[in-house]
Amino acid sequence: MEGKKDIFDIFERDENYRYIMKRLLEASMEESYNSIMISEAGPGYPIVYVNPAFTLMTGYEPEDVIGESPSILQGPKTDQEVIDRLKMDISNGKVFQGRAINYRKDGSEFMMQWKIAPIHNEENETTHYLAIQQAIMEWASDKDRNP
Repeated sequence: MEGKKDIFDIFERDENYRYIMKRLLEASMEESYNSIMISEAGPGYPIVYVNPAFTLMTGYEPEDVIGESPSILQGPKTDQEVIDRLKMDISNGKVFQGRAINYRKDGSEFMMQWKIAPIHNEENETTHYLAIQQAIMEWASDKDRNP
């Protein structure tokens, strides 16, 4: 039986792999049902990219948030314990998962579930963070759902 094929094997055979990889990544991010945000690892974690699903979920256009901190989505009911755990996890190089109340551009509240993964350069330094986000209907406590 032949081993499991890896989609990325194509880049070993195709001389246009960088172009193909860029197109694959663009399509997967732009067409995703999930909100995607990429931020820098520097102070304030400035946002460098959001996809169309982010705009649908939050009401913020890319030009509203590029260069801003992801904390633009937080407000009075955002659980500070979840934010503290987020900061601890990413500062320790871990993938963060959580949920908290966030706020749309119009000020309305929504429960957001998200996962944040560090992105490393060739020297294994964290340069960016990838956040995959969903608005969820359940308003359960983050502490009840996540370790």
